[in-house]
Amino acid sequence: MSNQPDTKRSYKRWNLNLKDNYEPESVQLGGVGVQLLRRCFIDISLCHGVAKDISVGGVGLLVPAEKTIPNKIIVVFDKTNRLAGKVMYRRAVSEKLMFLGVEWISKNERLRSDIVNRLQLQAQLKKAKKRT
Repeated sequence: MSNQPDTKRSYKRWNLNLKDNYEPESVQLGGVGVQLLRRCFIDISLCHGVAKDISVGGVGLLVPAEKTIPNKIIVVFDKTNRLAGKVMYRRAVSEKLMFLGVEWISKNERLRSDIVNRLQLQAQLKKAKKRT
């Protein structure tokens, strides 16, 4: 979850809270709140989580460890912005938290770019507010 280059990644990841580079994941407080859904005939709420980093290719999420998260999910950022993704990576952070690496399966790169840009701006505004 850092901005360090990773040769396996196709897209640069952006941390949504720069302080998180210096704190263990188990005590990190920053990020953007999201809701995770499972698509059946209707969308079923799974849990809430925190987006820690994001790119046009995917997102890193912290979710409650006790929740069972399927491989295909929908990440809801707000009332109008959501993206479908596939869980590619799972790692226990603590007894209560699980880190998920999610790759977007939505083909709409414009929508993905717009959401990434909006979240980056939101994180920068939050950082600027804390300074004042």
